[in-house]
Amino acid sequence: AKTKEIEAHGAAIESKTERLGQTGLEIVALKEDLDDTTKALGDDQKFLADLDKNCATKKQEWEERSRTRADELLAIADTIKLLNDDDALELFKQTLPSPSLLQTKTTVRAVRQKALEVLRAARGRSDPRMDLV
Repeated sequence: AKTKEIEAHGAAIESKTERLGQTGLEIVALKEDLDDTTKALGDDQKFLADLDKNCATKKQEWEERSRTRADELLAIADTIKLLNDDDALELFKQTLPSPSLLQTKTTVRAVRQKALEVLRAARGRSDPRMDLV
């Protein structure tokens, strides 16, 4: 009976020693996971701080851009209002009495004729640009 009891207690000791070893390994693995998680948390917090800073910078830039755009739109509206004014039209008419800003129509035939005249005028001269023609 005592032998069986000693064997049973020996088996229990071995079982508990094995469980102790496994638990020790689990504790080491969990400590490593904790270290990794702590490092990741630090990196994530640093990223979050950078993100907050970058978002604040972008928000300021956007507000500045929006203000500038609003100012530009206001200036364009004022310019259009000024140019549409009757006084501006009268001033424009006085400044340019002739329709010198009108686009004139040129036909293909007229362009060919003008090019032919230029080529005939340059026929006797020695111009290296004419070698390409």
